[in-house]
Amino acid sequence: MDTHIGLLTHIKVFKEKPYAITGMLIWENDVCINCVIRNKPFAKYVLSLPMHQYEIEVKGNYNSRGQFDVKHMRIVNIDSYIALIGTPE
Repeated sequence: MDTHIGLLTHIKVFKEKPYAITGMLIWENDVCINCVIRNKPFAKYVLSLPMHQYEIEVKGNYNSRGQFDVKHMRIVNIDSYIALIGTPE
């Protein structure tokens, strides 16, 4: 399982039903990582976050399209907003 830590810069919902697919871009050391989230609770959590503010650690694998399929996620820089809404784990 690969791990990436980067700044959350963009979020997009690709599909909601019958199962949720959400995409996000993470910038790690001037490299853009295209991530795909297929876990509905993770997708809802990411959609509640403001962009360009939080560093996220994601763990998962690359799929055949070169997208990083997120299996686990963690907020690195926790502030009062994250303390209020909780973490995705």
